[in-house]
Amino acid sequence: MIKAFFKDSLLYTLANLFTRGIGFVLLPIYTRVISKQEYGLFDYLTTIGFLLGVVVTLEVTQAIYRFIPEYKETPLKQIKLASTGFWFSLFMYSWLCLVCFTFSSELAHLLLDDALYSDVIKVTSILFLSNAVLYNFTTLMRANLLSKQVVIVSTLNAVFVAGFSLLLVVYFNLGILGLITGQLLGVTLSIIVSFTLVKAWVRFVFCFESLKEMLTFSAPLIFSSIGVVLSMFVDRVMLKEFLGAEQLASYAVAIKIASIVTLLMVGFQSALTPLIYSNYEKAETPRKIAQLFHFYLLAALFSLLVLGFSAQWLVVIVAGAQYTDAVSSVAPLVCSALVSSMYLFFPGLSIAKKTYVIATVNIFVGMLNVILNYIFIPKFGALGAAFSTLFSVFFALILNAVYSQRFYKVPVNKALAFLVSCGFGVTIYLTI
Repeated sequence: MIKAFFKDSLLYTLANLFTRGIGFVLLPIYTRVISKQEYGLFDYLTTIGFLLGVVVTLEVTQAIYRFIPEYKETPLKQIKLASTGFWFSLFMYSWLCLVCFTFSSELAHLLLDDALYSDVIKVTSILFLSNAVLYNFTTLMRANLLSKQVVIVSTLNAVFVAGFSLLLVVYFNLGILGLITGQLLGVTLSIIVSFTLVKAWVRFVFCFESLKEMLTFSAPLIFSSIGVVLSMFVDRVMLKEFLGAEQLASYAVAIKIASIVTLLMVGFQSALTPLIYSNYEKAETPRKIAQLFHFYLLAALFSLLVLGFSAQWLVVIVAGAQYTDAVSSVAPLVCSALVSSMYLFFPGLSIAKKTYVIATVNIFVGMLNVILNYIFIPKFGALGAAFSTLFSVFFALILNAVYSQRFYKVPVNKALAFLVSCGFGVTIYLTI
């Protein structure tokens, strides 16, 4: 398992370094060509996309992750699950597009404070649908441990999206509409490529029994995922509402800087979950998960040190002097990104199918984050949002770990975890 993990993890990490790295390299262009107001609105729409992604498909992709490896000896069952999940997602997002097209002006006025952005709402809704289809396909690849295929699709998607977005934003000067349209064109081409890799599983098949099986597992996770999204993304929504799109733009730049750490850590996330579900019954698996967790802790602390102490330089180089107010938020946001991924090393609740416990914990923490942001953003601005998010994801990790250990115990070195936590705290204190 360890060997397979590091092999897949390396592939996912290299792909992510390339795919997200392209977006990071293009950020200095976007922040200088697009107004601060429009860049803030773009990040706001992206955040709404995450929120909708949780609710619209009832988290059916989580069930694909869970059940596809379980039925690896019965291909027909895999086809039923994969096909049903795909058509269900497509149907649900089609309804979302219909609503967005029908009420585009009203939604533009409500969300973006200007009815003239109605075309942006329409194109964004199609982008959300396209992203859902692509995510469905790549989830299916990951569930079948097709790491090389995921890397190919991710790399091509990054190239397509970057090329079209750059063309429409810089050459045609279409602003936020060009940025979103460019992403849509790139994702559409990536869907065509990815379909050729998953067409063995995705067919004109829809099984209500399979849908019931998947939704029985995934539906309770909607509340869990809403809680996670509230913990990770509500800060952006509330910043925009309290302080405006320009303040959100600076905060979004801080998040982009912090996301550098996910370029390095995503390999853990992408490779770990399918391997756990495929090997959790083996006696040595808990010990191996613990070893991976300890390695993750040390890598996380090193990443925080590097990014925290280089935040000033990175912000100026990446976004320009007009975004220097983002510097103080970088370290707590880096820490939030690192901590939010640690729940993967405590899979007990998912293995035991205690999704209602996951939902209860995460929705509680999500509501806590809403309350904290409501209190601290008016008083401390973006820094209040950053620390509210950090506290919320840390609390979520503790609760998930405690409950998960009851069902599937991972022998974690508590002394190492405590020392790394102290290192996080000291680093944040010295860099804000």
